[in-house]
Amino acid sequence: MKRYLLIFAAIFAALPILAASAAIPETKAVNNGAAFLLTVQNLEGTYDANAAGHASGQVMDSIFAVRSAGFDPGKDVLPGGKSPADYLKANAALAVKPAAAAKAALGAKALGLDPKAVNGTNLIASITAGLDAATGKYAADDFSQSIAMLGLACTGNSVPASAVTALKATQLKDGGWGFSGTSDADTTAIAIQALIASGASKSDAAVTKAINYLKTTILPDGGWGYGAVPSNASSTAYALQALIAAGEDVNIPQYIRPGPSPVSFLLSQQNADGSFIGFDPVYATNQALPALAGRTFCNAPETPITQTRPAPTPTPVKTVTPAPATPVATTAPQPPSTGNSATAAEGAVPPAMILLAGLALISGAAAVARKRG
Repeated sequence: MKRYLLIFAAIFAALPILAASAAIPETKAVNNGAAFLLTVQNLEGTYDANAAGHASGQVMDSIFAVRSAGFDPGKDVLPGGKSPADYLKANAALAVKPAAAAKAALGAKALGLDPKAVNGTNLIASITAGLDAATGKYAADDFSQSIAMLGLACTGNSVPASAVTALKATQLKDGGWGFSGTSDADTTAIAIQALIASGASKSDAAVTKAINYLKTTILPDGGWGYGAVPSNASSTAYALQALIAAGEDVNIPQYIRPGPSPVSFLLSQQNADGSFIGFDPVYATNQALPALAGRTFCNAPETPITQTRPAPTPTPVKTVTPAPATPVATTAPQPPSTGNSATAAEGAVPPAMILLAGLALISGAAAVARKRG
């Protein structure tokens, strides 16, 4: 009997350690991810090889990610290169679509710039100008609609009631949002954050239904996938941010149901170089860092700056997208990529990104790309 008591005592003593190993903020993982992003920065001040000549939503995501780690993204400058702020100032005028302007506005906030005056461009005005007064919509898809709302609400500007009504009206019967009549975790998570940022409470009927959708679609490994695909870091990060925004305690052991937690799943997707497994490690890292830092899409750009980057490498590192680390099976087709000013549709996928997913995922990535116009 004494032996069993000792065994149980050892188990209970280990519980706090286990909980602590997968609880946000995960500072070490976040710092490692932020260090990875610095290795892919180029002389133009971006973290995206395809960012030239337009306001890249992915660059804004990288800016949010670096800021969520407690660093000042405006100080990420290679020797002889430009800063992310230089890049945004040069391309702000190209962010004319509401979702693109919204991401740029949040990027400006993260960089300490005025979203209403970025090199002569009023990004808030660009968002508001895109509202269809008859429908309350900023975009045809719910993801871009939500991003536009976040761009207003999270920079201290009011969101029209018609925009909130329009987003709620497209909620599907299962509580989610998505494309082509099918819910997905990514769009649902962004919609939850948009509604809450716009003033909805957790008890709001639409928010409650959406949270329940996320809770019922979590997969056995603790993650979420985009559609019917396996769990992936990006979708899981989006879902985590939504739950945090709604006041859910995602650090509770066995959150939602027995098994791995969403936080532990995200940690399992981090590579040795600090990046995260995904169709594009930079994209996946951009999404994972704010979630692991316990920051939402709304407050990541205002994370207190508490850390200083190490001195930059004397020789600039070329922007090369690293290959996904094993297990590749957890990689997913590209989830929503919203806020790029260069795309014909706000969620369109650059061909180079699809190639990165690998031959095994081309058909899935192409299907997702078609959904985004």
